[in-house]
Amino acid sequence: MQINTALFGPQEIQDDEIITFPQGLPGFESSKGFKVFHEEGKPTVHWLQSIEDEELCFSVMEPQLLNLGYEFILSDEQCQLIDLQEQDEFAVVVLLYKNGNTTPSEAESIPAHQTIQANLAAPVVINVRSRKAIQVLLPKTERITLIRSIA
Repeated sequence: MQINTALFGPQEIQDDEIITFPQGLPGFESSKGFKVFHEEGKPTVHWLQSIEDEELCFSVMEPQLLNLGYEFILSDEQCQLIDLQEQDEFAVVVLLYKNGNTTPSEAESIPAHQTIQANLAAPVVINVRSRKAIQVLLPKTERITLIRSIA
């Protein structure tokens, strides 16, 4: 199948490369099929490209590359939605976005890497076997600093 992308131009993809979001992504529910791309020589950031909308593309990254580890539980309904079974492998990625709170003049003085942020409150879980995915909205938590004494 051939798809058009704003970032990579026309691309030939196989059906087994498509990641399906049964409910879409929050705010983009009409786009259900996505393909992951990456730029040659840039292995850390990948692009989650809609196969239905060439303009809809998200930057994603594995949280481990940010020295983050997630620990959360999917509900039975969420597991059923992506056909996640106990023995399945899964991947977790976070969506990246540009900080939109800077004015153009401020953006010029801020290094590019500081304007990119990760949405840590809503990771994406991908079932590697079924190629189905869901964006999980985590409950809001307060930041806690844990100090341990060495005795």
